[in-house]
Amino acid sequence: MPNFFKYKKSHVLCAALLLPLAVNAASYNDTNTIGDDPFDLGSDLLSFDAEQDRQKQAMEQVKHNYLSVIDLVKKKNYSDAKTKVTELIQQEPKQSIYYNLQALLQLVDKDRPAAEQSFVKAVELNPKNTQALTGLAKLALDSKQWDKAKQYADKVLAVNPYEVKAYQVLADVAMNQQGIEAVESLLLDAQNKLKDKPAAELAIAQSLAKVYLKQKQPEKLLPLASDLIKRNPNDNAALSFLAEAQLINKDPVGAEKTLRQIIAQQPNDSKHRFLLARLLGQQADKENEILSLLDKAAENIANPALVLSYKTAILLKQKHFQQALAVAQQVDETNPTLAIGKILKGDVYLSEKKLPEALSHYQQAYAITPNIKVLDAILKILARQNKPKEAIALLEKELTKKADNTAIQFRLAERYQSSQQNDLATKHYEAVLIKQKDNVIVLNNLAYLYQQQNNPKAIELAKHAYQLAPKSGAIADTYGYILLKQGDKSQGLTILKQAAELNPQLVEIQLHLAEAYIANQDKEQGKAILEKIINNKSAKPAELKQAKQGLLEL
Repeated sequence: MPNFFKYKKSHVLCAALLLPLAVNAASYNDTNTIGDDPFDLGSDLLSFDAEQDRQKQAMEQVKHNYLSVIDLVKKKNYSDAKTKVTELIQQEPKQSIYYNLQALLQLVDKDRPAAEQSFVKAVELNPKNTQALTGLAKLALDSKQWDKAKQYADKVLAVNPYEVKAYQVLADVAMNQQGIEAVESLLLDAQNKLKDKPAAELAIAQSLAKVYLKQKQPEKLLPLASDLIKRNPNDNAALSFLAEAQLINKDPVGAEKTLRQIIAQQPNDSKHRFLLARLLGQQADKENEILSLLDKAAENIANPALVLSYKTAILLKQKHFQQALAVAQQVDETNPTLAIGKILKGDVYLSEKKLPEALSHYQQAYAITPNIKVLDAILKILARQNKPKEAIALLEKELTKKADNTAIQFRLAERYQSSQQNDLATKHYEAVLIKQKDNVIVLNNLAYLYQQQNNPKAIELAKHAYQLAPKSGAIADTYGYILLKQGDKSQGLTILKQAAELNPQLVEIQLHLAEAYIANQDKEQGKAILEKIINNKSAKPAELKQAKQGLLEL
């Protein structure tokens, strides 16, 4: 509109100056019409409208081109996306937004210098290109050029004070330059500036939530969420934020109320029905409502595998094995190339104690997606079937594929140890310990093996484990027993007393404690413990034998 009035005013001025000439012209050509009059505004208005339409169509075409490239990127069709962007830049080398796309694809290729050049070119063509300015800010942030990142973020906010990503860049800069308290202050200030923009304010609130969780101050989330709700009482995104804050702060009553409000306002909502089902899963006698919520949630999701997985777990809890198997089969048929359906069927068969069937489905799942949890399920079944050799063979095979996988190597060490192949167990524990120097279980188990091998390093490792986990009865037991065996009887007894207090039901600790009392010349205490073990119905035959042998030697 401003351009139109400016154009009209200048045209009228020209017509006024030339008015006498126009009158003279009319005197010799009285056939002129309004449309033919060079000073008539009608034709110019039509030209202006045509230009406006042309510009609108051009912008629509740019938008279409941009979205077509983004669609290719989402589909990971990067080759076609690059070809398309190259063509677009050749056709319109001064179109700033196409250089944003070029930078995006260069970042996909991890060519950061090239991406930076593209963003710079985009800004040269359009200094108000906030997407390019934000890209430059993030590149500077990743390179730890804090001041440069801040400068670009400030430029973004000068163009658009509602750009959340710029505030987030400034927050990252503040974290690295000033600390978390400065971040909180900056984000609170940003939130105050964005109170008339609910979506932007919510994004800042979510960033604040990360700060509060890092500070271990989840209670600050509740007033933050409540303040959002006061100004946006029926906004589902704000209500969802409140529900999450209530769940984090262990307010199940408040969370349930909020989730039900969201569901009432959004009849086709799936996410919050699923969250409510999970919440109700902690209550007794809610299974029917939970199943109803899950069924409705599944109706509105293209692939409800996660929802149906939870439904399977609920049905297993109710011991409705056939229904659970039917749901698991549905998931598997819908996702035949994924592991999830086969895992669910394995879970059903394991619950029914049908070990061969469970093992078969877990093995199928592991072949699709080698997952440590699935591997553990397979190892658990092999242990129940008393097949240690098969378990070791499986782990050895997996380790040849993934030589650096400490999780597999640790499990292999455990299997060798339980099979009394101590040299091989030691070898693999040592390999894990090189990469995980503070792994308490590895330290403990290796200390025990070293003690059996008379390796003086045993006490060092056991002490390290104890220092890392002084409240573990099993760790204290290993340390105390090694102290005892290496001649420090008094300290050994002290630590073993602590182990027995931490885990009074473990018979092995009681045997060690009895031995420590006897070594410290307190035979009566030792005898009393051994007699108690003999009368313990849960004691294993080997433990009973050891207790009886101890009494005979007194």
